[in-house]
Amino acid sequence: MESSAIKTLLIVGGGHASLPVIKMGRKWKEHDISIRLISAKPYLIYSGALPQFMAGFYEWNQTAVDLKNLCERCDVPFTAGRVISVNEKKNTVTTSEGSTISYDYLLLNVGASTRPVIDGENISPVKPMSKLLKLREKLVSGSVRKLLIIGGGAAGSELAMNVSHPEFKHSSDITIIDNNDRLLSSYPAKLSDEVTSILKERGVAVITGEETSTGFTKAFDEVILAAGNQPGSVSINHNFKTGTKGRILTEESLRVRGNPTVFAAGDVADVNGKDYQQIGVHAVKQGIVLRKNIKAAILGRPLTNYKPYFTNPLIISNGPDSAFFIMNRWVLKGRMYAVLKYVLDMRWLDKYTKTPEQRKSDVKLFREGVNRSGKK
Repeated sequence: MESSAIKTLLIVGGGHASLPVIKMGRKWKEHDISIRLISAKPYLIYSGALPQFMAGFYEWNQTAVDLKNLCERCDVPFTAGRVISVNEKKNTVTTSEGSTISYDYLLLNVGASTRPVIDGENISPVKPMSKLLKLREKLVSGSVRKLLIIGGGAAGSELAMNVSHPEFKHSSDITIIDNNDRLLSSYPAKLSDEVTSILKERGVAVITGEETSTGFTKAFDEVILAAGNQPGSVSINHNFKTGTKGRILTEESLRVRGNPTVFAAGDVADVNGKDYQQIGVHAVKQGIVLRKNIKAAILGRPLTNYKPYFTNPLIISNGPDSAFFIMNRWVLKGRMYAVLKYVLDMRWLDKYTKTPEQRKSDVKLFREGVNRSGKK
């Protein structure tokens, strides 16, 4: 039986998994459920769009979701702030500004932060992505002469391919360094070889098998740090059970172990101890499960389990005109995958930035993708 008492769901963090829940703001009021969002930033940068945004191939409106605007459209109160602690006994969170906010149900989805393996004023971590915005301005203005990218995983390699692309008119003297024996070491060797070849052909210095020192980074104007992430929840004081890498341990339903009113998702969640990769495809799919399970928990109904896709294909862009499609050991490359990536990126963003009437059809997005990927 549904309760007539209004229950408050507090969402901490406007990450990818939070968005489908935020969109329920107006509809869930019919079930006496009130949603509130607190986020350190008024926008969400879509991680899949970031590399092309950094090189000027995507504009801001093709990269970010305006959280305040989304909340307004969905009748969800928005609070700007950073949560520093959770008191699960009192059902409250405390912000860095000293405010205390109560909740009946809580969703923690504060993303990840790049591990601070090196310090310096010229260091811009990939996550959280806000500092990269200032670096992007410098890159597109041509004021960065020497750029270092630390980390040769998917994030670092994709950034390197975009900012070294011939169509990016303000390319810097770029170096990418990784402590593994090859770039993209957790992916097929074919991908590593092809990406390395592309970068070297463009004059990028590729250094592998070496650690980075503070002295080495001082030789560069700017440094992008893409050397691995840690869950954003490590900066929040809480007593929840944790799993691998300090991620909050949840049941398969994304409900926090031992806490029936708390959920966690995305980069902060270790789902049933399985330590899924901290990649957007999990967060996006978890958002759909959260939408079902949080409502079910509040209304006293059974919860369903999160089940990842059988395989998680990945598209890594090589500028606007080419991309790599990776699925298990398969590595495919071509213009068609750049078009596919554009369609998928813009379709996802349209869901949260436009009304249904304003959204572009897949056919129109496909045509745009073909046009933008054409050789200049």
